Amino acid sequence: MSTVSLKKRLYRIYILMIRFMHGEHAGDALRNVAISILPSLAIYLLGAQASTAIGIGVGSLLTTLTDPPGNRKDKLSSALVCIPTFFVASLFTAIVFPYHWPLVIVLAAAGFICTLYGIFGARYAAIGNMTLILMSFVIGMAPQHPFAVGLQITTGSIIYYFFSLLQAYIQPYRSLKHAMANGFHGLSQFLLIRSQSYDPDIPLNITYSRVGKIHGQISEQQEQIRSLLFREKKIISQQWHKSNYWLSQVYGLIDLHELIIALDHDYDAIRKNLADTGSLPIIRHTIKLLALEIDSFSQPDKRFRYAHQLYHNNFKINALLRDLKEIQEQQADPAKGILCSIICNIEAIIDVLNRIQVAFYQNQEIQDKIDTSEYQQFISRPLRNLADLKSKLHLNNPLFRFAVRMALLFGTGALIGILFLDFKYTYWILLTIAIVARPAFSMTKTRNIERIVGTFSGIIVGVVCLISIHFLPALLTIAALGLFGFFLFNRSNYMVSVIFITLGIVIALNLFEGNINLILGSRILFTLIGAFLAIAGYFLIPVRQSTGMVQLAKEVSLYNAHYFQIINNRLSDERQSSFDIRLARKKALTAM
Repeated sequence: MSTVSLKKRLYRIYILMIRFMHGEHAGDALRNVAISILPSLAIYLLGAQASTAIGIGVGSLLTTLTDPPGNRKDKLSSALVCIPTFFVASLFTAIVFPYHWPLVIVLAAAGFICTLYGIFGARYAAIGNMTLILMSFVIGMAPQHPFAVGLQITTGSIIYYFFSLLQAYIQPYRSLKHAMANGFHGLSQFLLIRSQSYDPDIPLNITYSRVGKIHGQISEQQEQIRSLLFREKKIISQQWHKSNYWLSQVYGLIDLHELIIALDHDYDAIRKNLADTGSLPIIRHTIKLLALEIDSFSQPDKRFRYAHQLYHNNFKINALLRDLKEIQEQQADPAKGILCSIICNIEAIIDVLNRIQVAFYQNQEIQDKIDTSEYQQFISRPLRNLADLKSKLHLNNPLFRFAVRMALLFGTGALIGILFLDFKYTYWILLTIAIVARPAFSMTKTRNIERIVGTFSGIIVGVVCLISIHFLPALLTIAALGLFGFFLFNRSNYMVSVIFITLGIVIALNLFEGNINLILGSRILFTLIGAFLAIAGYFLIPVRQSTGMVQLAKEVSLYNAHYFQIINNRLSDERQSSFDIRLARKKALTAM
C-alpha cells in the first residue's frame, strides 16, 4: 500500500470518528455517564450510606437505557411509564427475594408482562426490557429493606428523567436535527454504493447485497424523521419562522430517496450496453460528486464553511453532464435511451438539491405541499385503538409467543439461581437472558456471539489493567471510561459496548469487593448458562417469521401496485393530489 493511499485511508477513518463523536450518541453517552455517577457520588459524599448511593446510581444507570432519541412528548411519556414501573418492579422483587418459589413466580410473570410492553412500540419495549434487567440487578443487591430499595431505584429514575426532560425543553429539536443529519449522510452513502453498479469490475451480486443492507437503514432513518417532525405541531402548522426550513429538508430528503432508487433499466443491461461508450466512468464520477453534495447537507456549519469547494463541485457536475450528453448524441438505441434516462435522473436530483439549498438560506414557501391535517397519516403507530391491542394477544402473534418464552426463560433462570445459592453472581444468568434473547433465532445467535466474545475480551482487558495499574484514581477513571464506551456503542455496535461494560464491571467489582477470581469465574459461567438458555428457549417456543412472510409479500405487492396506479393517474391528470402520491409512496417503501 502506497503512502498516499494509507494517508487517505487514515484520513477517512479520522473523519468517521469525528462524525461519530459529534453525533447524538456521543452527547447522550456523556450525559448518561454524568447522571449515573455524579448525583449518587454527591449523595454519598453528603453522608448517605454506600448502599443508598449505589441503589440510586443503579436506578439512574438503567433508566438511561429506556430513553431513546425522541421529542419532549416522547420523553415525558417514557418518564410517566418508566418511573412507576421501576418502583413496582424493584419493590416486588425486593419483597419476594428471601422466598424462593414466590421469586420464581414473580420473575416468570415479569418476563411475560414486560415483554408485552413491546406491543405499544419500541420505546415501551425498551422500558419492559430494562425492567427485567432492573429486577436482575435488585436480586444481585440482596436487598434487606424492600421499600428503601424501591425508593432508591425510583429516586435514580426521577433524577435521570429530570435532566433528560430539562435538556429536551432547552433543545427541543435536538433529536430531529441529528435524525435529519443521519438521513442525508445515509442517502449519500447509499448513492456511493449505487455508483458501484456502474463499475463492471464489481460483481452485481455484491452490489445488490450492499444496497439491501443500507436500504433498510435508510427506511428506518426516514421513519424516525417523519415521526419526529410530523408530530411537532409548531412546525407543521407554520407557527415558527423556521418551519419551512425543516419541512423543505424532509420533502427534499424523501424526494431524493425516490430518485436515487429510480431505475429504468436493469444494471446488467446498463453495463453491457454502455461498456464501449466510455460513459460508465463519467457516470460514476458524477454520482460521487452528487453524494458529496448530499452529504454536505448533513453538516450545515461545514457546508457554509466550504461553500467555495461545493461551488467548484457544481461546475464539475455540469461539465460531466455535458460530456454525457455528447456521448448520448453519438449513440443509437438502446444505449441512447439508457443514457437519456440516467441524465434525466441526475438532473432531477440536482433540481431537488437546489430546492434544499434554497431552504438553507431562505425561508421560502414550499411548493406542492400537503395540508397540515394530513401529516398525521404519515406517522406509523403501533396501536390505534383497543381492538388493535386485542388482536395481538394470541399465540399466533410473534411478540406474544416471545413473551411466553421469556416467562419460561426467566422462571428457569431463577430456578438455576436457587440451585447455586452459594454463588453470589447468579443474577448474571437473568441479565444475559434479558439482553440476548430475541424473537428470531438468527438475532439470538448473533447477540449471543457478540455477548460471549465481548465478555471474554472485556475480561482480558480488565485483568491486564488490574495487573499493570495500581493507582486507584486511574482505575476509577478506566471504569468510568468503560461506562462511557458502553453508552457510546450500545446502539451502534453491541459487541464493542459489551467489551467496555465488562471492563468497567471487572474493575469496579474488584475495587469494591476485591475477589477477582470469583468475579471472573462467575461472569464467564453464568453468562454462558444464560446464553445457552436463550438459544434453547427458541427451540422450545419458536417464533417462526416465515409464517407471516406470505402476508408481508402480499402487502408489498398491494402497496406497490397502488403506488403505480397513483403515478399513472398523475401522468394523465395533473390535478392528482400530492398527498395521495406521497402517502402511497411512503406505504410502498415502508412495506419493504
